[in-house]
Amino acid sequence: MSMFSKFDKDLKCADGCLHKAADMFFHPIKEDIFHKWDTNHPPFPGPKLTKVRLECKEEVKKEEVKVVVKEEVKCTCTETVVKSCGDCHCCCTCKCEPAPPPPPPPPPSSVRIYPCFKVIDKYAIVETEWFPTMKDYSADKVWQLHAYLPDAAKDKIIIDIIEKTTLVIHGEGVFHSHCGMWPEHVEHCCDCTRKDPTPFCKKFALPANCKIEEARVEFEKEVLVVRIQRG
Repeated sequence: MSMFSKFDKDLKCADGCLHKAADMFFHPIKEDIFHKWDTNHPPFPGPKLTKVRLECKEEVKKEEVKVVVKEEVKCTCTETVVKSCGDCHCCCTCKCEPAPPPPPPPPPSSVRIYPCFKVIDKYAIVETEWFPTMKDYSADKVWQLHAYLPDAAKDKIIIDIIEKTTLVIHGEGVFHSHCGMWPEHVEHCCDCTRKDPTPFCKKFALPANCKIEEARVEFEKEVLVVRIQRG
């Protein structure tokens, strides 16, 4: 017979002591000195044991608190002004307004207008002894430069404006042995015995009221024309 077949009844007879219940089971004869062992063990909870329901405690997640530190903007203004905004009254310590945006950068003073427009740095101008035939014209509303450049490649001619006061035309021209002045709007045609590629540089003073940003350049039929509007 199993010890646990009538476990609840035996445990009740043993006053709820598991040790006594074991002695009574293994020593069923009452005359046996071990039938009811006199022990000092504390009584085990018997049938009167109150059932305790164990509940898992849910972990409460703590919300992270973010602290935002605002930088204090110091102001040298000592005047105080009170403003009313809707239902509340806002009190400001000063009447300073946000700083205005920085001014735009000044327009460039030195630019290249041919063969492409771009900003350049100022440089020293050194004129050459030889340069192709050129002539400038000035009127009330426009300043013009005409340059006769027979056999010159367009990609080897450069035109710069330095400090808004000087126009510089330089590059590589072609020296013709018999080339002199020519009638305007007439294409060059000669039997020169000598045609040498030769570097050149020539400068022209610009009127004070020229609109550099409106400069226009045309290079057709060996004649280069620069037009700059005047204010």
